[in-house]
Amino acid sequence: MRTGAVLIGMLLFLSIFAFADVHADSIGGVHIEGPSVAATETTVKYHVHVDAQFDEYKCAMLVGGQNLTGGEPLNQVIKSSKTGDFEFEFKTPKIAQKLYINFKIYGITGKHIKIFQRTMTLDVVKPFPIKVEIMNVHSYPVYNVELRFYLDGIYIGNTTVSKVDAHSNKTVVYRWIPENVENGKHSLKVEIENPGITFGNGQSMYTRQIYYGTQPTYNYIFYLSIGLLIVLAILVTLMLLGRKSARAPTAPKWKK
Repeated sequence: MRTGAVLIGMLLFLSIFAFADVHADSIGGVHIEGPSVAATETTVKYHVHVDAQFDEYKCAMLVGGQNLTGGEPLNQVIKSSKTGDFEFEFKTPKIAQKLYINFKIYGITGKHIKIFQRTMTLDVVKPFPIKVEIMNVHSYPVYNVELRFYLDGIYIGNTTVSKVDAHSNKTVVYRWIPENVENGKHSLKVEIENPGITFGNGQSMYTRQIYYGTQPTYNYIFYLSIGLLIVLAILVTLMLLGRKSARAPTAPKWKK
């Protein structure tokens, strides 16, 4: 039922161009601002602006990918504007992948319509959660607490906690999106901008080592040790059997 309604809406939208003078233009005139990398299950925003002057503007956004489970909206979204500015929001799916976001813009002046098309790519990646504990030492709540995160001395982002109650602790999880980061150990530093809000160490700065990527496993050492013990046991057994077989047989004693 929902698919049928969407299809009817799209047909009605396209019907207004049936007798219009339509021109397609794939270069110039359109500016799109938005992220190129985003975490799974997060909301991203895109701003579309048309330079050319028209009486009316319409813009359609459609997202494509291998698996859009958890993403929203899944159908084409069409918006109208008198200024040539559009704002779109999209929730990324649960599965990391590359998405293709197509924008089709119509500039309308009377019966003349000009079409602009753009396709943006969005790399959806699995975020790396960074968890820290903060505390409010005041006897009153503190609002809009900002935390800033640094990796190996380089700023990687920030997050804002809307409220921390008086004399209370709060766990903060920052969903960091790694870009061009090598696997291995890294130095993490977190700073709090608001006075009176501290970490568990009583300071407004917190540092620790984190490991990005798949940590190496040392199980092979255990299995190698077991293998060596088995080999040694076999060798010892063979040596003992060899010694027994090498002994000269005892001559029988005959009674005269």
